[in-house]
Amino acid sequence: MKQLTGFTPIAALPESTAKGAKQRLLETIEWLDDEDAAGTTNLKLLTAIVESILWSEESYNRFLQCGFDAAIELFDNSSQNWGFEQVTLSPHNPRNWDRYKRLEKTPHQ
Repeated sequence: MKQLTGFTPIAALPESTAKGAKQRLLETIEWLDDEDAAGTTNLKLLTAIVESILWSEESYNRFLQCGFDAAIELFDNSSQNWGFEQVTLSPHNPRNWDRYKRLEKTPHQ
């Protein structure tokens, strides 16, 4: 856990962050570790995402965009044998998520 937070204690997250979200993040880290996927790079990326919440909305949006790009690539690879309508209507398609649609409308740098 110290590798993830560095010098930023979890208590420093904004109060608007739901306690459930913090718990899900911790569970995700534990899952990555159990799957031997919690390498240095993954932990640094998670740290950057957590800390981006503290920096600015612009930083946070850039990290969200990066995450959505990865999610879209993963979805596209895993659904390449699906039919067109099944892909476009799937609730698992990140392009259908409300947060992605809102992020798409904000200008990127």
